[in-house]
Amino acid sequence: MALNNHQIVEIEKGVSFGKKSGSVIEITKQTIEPDTTPGLINATGKFARWGSDNNRPQRVIDENMQDGTSAGALRFKIMAHIGAGLYFYRQKFENGKIFIEPLPDEEVYRLYPEIEEFDWVNDIENFQQSIVSDFEWHSFFHVQYIPNIAGNKILNVKWQRAKDVRCELRNPNTGEIDNYLLSGEWPQENSSKIAKIPSFKRLDPFKVPNGIHMHRLPSVDKDYYPTPYWQSNLQWLEVAKKIPQWISANIDNSINIKYHIQIPEKYFQDLYPDSRYDSQEAAMAARKTAEEEIKTNIDTMLAGATNASKTFYTKFAMDENGQILPGWSITELKNELKDAAWLNAYGTAAAAIATAHGVPPSLQGLILSNGLGTGSASDTREQFNFYLQLNTIIPRQTTLEPWNFVKRFNKWPKDLHRGYKNIVLQTLDENKSGYAMQNEPNQTSENK
Repeated sequence: MALNNHQIVEIEKGVSFGKKSGSVIEITKQTIEPDTTPGLINATGKFARWGSDNNRPQRVIDENMQDGTSAGALRFKIMAHIGAGLYFYRQKFENGKIFIEPLPDEEVYRLYPEIEEFDWVNDIENFQQSIVSDFEWHSFFHVQYIPNIAGNKILNVKWQRAKDVRCELRNPNTGEIDNYLLSGEWPQENSSKIAKIPSFKRLDPFKVPNGIHMHRLPSVDKDYYPTPYWQSNLQWLEVAKKIPQWISANIDNSINIKYHIQIPEKYFQDLYPDSRYDSQEAAMAARKTAEEEIKTNIDTMLAGATNASKTFYTKFAMDENGQILPGWSITELKNELKDAAWLNAYGTAAAAIATAHGVPPSLQGLILSNGLGTGSASDTREQFNFYLQLNTIIPRQTTLEPWNFVKRFNKWPKDLHRGYKNIVLQTLDENKSGYAMQNEPNQTSENK
């Protein structure tokens, strides 16, 4: 059955609206990786653009940093991923169970000075924080591996910001990415400051003097730039961003009037009649002066906290028909700012954004006006421990790949492992500090 041409309306490039179903239809692969679509190859034909404008990572960063919910969730995920920092350990197998034996850094460095030198030269703590941040934002990160002159050890690992790297178009013969293009001037496609760096081959680590490897989560549909699951929040992000804009615009463009004060003009005419003055102009001037004085006095009387709940007395007269003649009156004007619905909409959007990140609102300190996400301390503790046990396993495996690569290439001990030390929240009965470091003795709990 042929579709009516007017049933589908293109809103913008790659985004259409289906009138019949009321659906927004977005072709995300084409939007994120336009160079995978025939006929959309970029003008240079050398690299895969990241977004139709080749500036998607910066746009995603800017959009999310404008929303407290999304930015807060990303901050929490980075901190939870790193935990209490890196540590060395060995594994023991006893009775079919695996036991972790933590090793002090000092002991490892004493036994293996080469590892200490590597950590120092590469500022390993900051390096790890950098790749973790990129991973939580983009689901991948780039590491440049630099070997020694002899070509038998990796001396340096260098983090290259994901937003500064573009993939060369795949080799049509092998399907591999042979090179990466590095620039601090993207989205410019014809900049003279674009460096081509060969792809690092982990099966032949010393083939090139310096190569880049993309460590990434597997993607079910992206050829070059995986899209994190959390970025399903982008449409809700648009809703959340518009709420404070609406409230701000309402404040900027509204007039806050508290009282409407009515004074009969006849009051001043009776008080300053024309007959008392040499001219009508003099009488009018006297009335004007009296008006300004009385308005100032009323304004002073009604303003300020010390003048709350004051009483105002007026008199009024009746005409021959029994109708009330105009008299003095002060009418309070209620400020009925209808923003409750918008605040509830923001709460719903914030909850949806937190859900996309997989971070319960209470873990990122999110307080919503509609009460969503609130819970007891025990709920927060269980949510935190559950998050660590489930949501950090694969991300941590990925960001520890550089260590495992170098350990293998440099022939360091196979039984020496590196991991992230967890912070485990506990009840005060278990631990008076409320938390413990993974695999460390509890210094504050009582022995029972």
